[in-house]
Order: sequence, then structure tokens, then C-alpha cells
Amino acid sequence: MLGLPFVRVHGESALRFDVPSLKLYFFGSVIWISEAYFFLLVFLLFFIGVMLFTVLYGRIWCGWICPQTILSDFSTRIEKLAAWFSRHRFPRLVVSQALLVIVSGLVAASLIWYFVSPYEIASAIVEGTLGPWTLWSWVFFVVMIYGNLALVRRKFCGAVCPYARFQSAFFDEKTLTIAFDQPRADECLGCEACVRICPAGIDIRKGLQVECVNCAECIDSCSTMMGAVQKKPLVSYVGGGATPKTPRPRVIGLAAALALMSMLFAYQVYVRVPLNFWVLREDPQPFASVTRQGSTINAYSLIVENRSLKPEIYRLSVAGIKDAEMRVPQNPFILPPNTSVRMKVYIMAYRKNLATRITQLRFTLENVASREIRMEQEASFVYPERTDKGWEI
Repeated sequence: MLGLPFVRVHGESALRFDVPSLKLYFFGSVIWISEAYFFLLVFLLFFIGVMLFTVLYGRIWCGWICPQTILSDFSTRIEKLAAWFSRHRFPRLVVSQALLVIVSGLVAASLIWYFVSPYEIASAIVEGTLGPWTLWSWVFFVVMIYGNLALVRRKFCGAVCPYARFQSAFFDEKTLTIAFDQPRADECLGCEACVRICPAGIDIRKGLQVECVNCAECIDSCSTMMGAVQKKPLVSYVGGGATPKTPRPRVIGLAAALALMSMLFAYQVYVRVPLNFWVLREDPQPFASVTRQGSTINAYSLIVENRSLKPEIYRLSVAGIKDAEMRVPQNPFILPPNTSVRMKVYIMAYRKNLATRITQLRFTLENVASREIRMEQEASFVYPERTDKGWEI
């Protein structure tokens, strides 16, 4: 999380959402806001994947991967480190809180780095040109993260996190969980090591509870205490897996949904073209006066987006009207990487080649170096009506 913003691909961040341009830099690709369906697909893949993982392995995400858990564990280690510096309460408190502020500032900065390049932030700090939005966003995240690490920590998992509430809807009898062996309850030593070590503050002996995050600390502590008297631990993993005779509808359904979304995402990535363009007819002045030779000109605005991270050469062509002439400032033309350009295009056509007053033109834009990268757009060509004197205007 801390190092990824520093990784660059083709001169841009490996993963960063640029707010001013509304573009997502994603490991060598640029996803524009007009391709927002990619964000929906990624979200659905993540959501379905987490749910399938939950049905199979319980809340292992919460105990081992969730940033809230990792930061909470790290905060506990900071307090232990501060206790090593001093046995007096006040100096220990000062050291621990100072370290928490530093960690909060670093984590907050890492969040900002996914929107503003860390290299830009570093140069702005040195030059004293850090913008107010970046500065106050950083301050806001520092305050929020520090408050979380200093006051909330594990309380968030059981009291606030919606995932903890949803887990009961996805668990079944085969879900991997941590449980106390109730039939052997009389063998419990009563040491309460499992209770003292639990970061969520629960008593696993009372059964599965919503606050449990499957961190397995209670298993380790019970194994240590019961091992001293040469007995098997009373707390262990239970469930997990299913025999062929007992299919799990939730696993089958979620696995099918995940496979479907994965194929849809792979297909969208495969058919994605790093190019897009639009042709807009100029409505305020859609055509020029008709000449005595019976020809007229329509004006269009051409908007082209180069969605790749390297400069490309494009060629524009038009079809739909016989002998139509296209006038464009430059054709083919070069477009810089990851940019959009707007230019004027004029199409001249003769009345004798028009079957109707409004004709559809087909504009084709293709990459000169790679012909398979091409797109088509349609726009109307309008020929003016006749006056009461018979002249065309």
C-alpha cells in the first residue's frame, strides 16, 4: 500500500486516480471516466470474491488482510515499543502518541498518493506550492486515522463494520470458523488465556460471536496452555470443505457468479480499444451557402481521445456520399499520449449526389500503425431547402 504509488509504468503511476482529468492509471493502461463500467465490474468481482471467501473460510479477511486489523495490530506493537523506552506512564504515553501521529501521517499520505503522485507532492512541499485541497485532505485523513488508531481500533470491527453483520447471512454449517470444543469443556483449565489474548475482547468459550475476526490468537494460547499438561487444545478450526454428497448451494451460486463476472471482465478488457472519438455537427451554423454548381459545405467538430500512454498517428476518412470532399487541418495527425483534442472538419457534397436532404455520413478513424484499432461514428449531412424563388440557399 505504501510502495505502490511510487511504481511507474510508461512514466505514469502504476495505480492512481487523477481527479482533475477523471482518469484511472492502471498498470500501463488509462481508464477514462467514460469507461466507468470497468469500475463497476471490478467492484462486483471484489464483492462476490469476498462473499465466496467468507462462505468457505469465514472472516479470515478480517483477521489477516483487512487494513483496519493490520493498523490495529501495528498500533499495539507501537505501544509495546513505547513501553520499552520508558516504564513511566507519562513519557510512555507521549512516545506512543507521537509514533501514532507519525504512522497516521504516513498512512494518510499513502491515501493521497493514490490521487496525487507522491513525486508531485514531494516537489510541491520542497517548493512550498502544496495546494490547499491536498494539504487539508492530508490533515483530515491524519486526524481520522489517528482517532481510529488511538481510540477505536478493534471496536470498529464488531460495532461499526457492516461486513461483520453480513457474515451471518453467508455462513453455513461447513464454513471454516474458530470454535471451542464444548463436549470437552470439563477439561478447560480455567486459565482464560484465550480471553486475555483475544484482540476483540470476546470469550470464545461462549460460542461464535459477531466480533470474532478469525485471527486464531486463542488457538495459539490454548495450544500453549494445554500442551503444558499434554492435552489437545480446546479451541481449533472447525468446518471447511464439503463431501460430494452434500453440495453447498451458496458456494455453487457465488462461484458461478464470480466465474461469469470474471469472463465478462476479461471480455471487456480484450475488446477495449484505446481510442474514442465523437463527431458533432455545428448546429449554430450547420452549412454554408450553396454555390451555383450545386454544392454545399457542412461543418463538424471532431473530438478524439488517445487513451494509450504513447503518441499515436490517426487517419480520418468519410463515406456515405459519393465524391464527398473532406477538409481537415491535418490528415493523418499525431495525438500525444493520454490526451484529447478537438478540431474542425468540413465536408463538401454536390446536390446531384444526394438522394435526400438529410444524409447520414460515416466517419472512420483508424490508427496508422495498427489498423485493427479503428472506430466509426455517424453524423448527419444537411442540404438546405429551396426558397420561393427557386434558388438554393
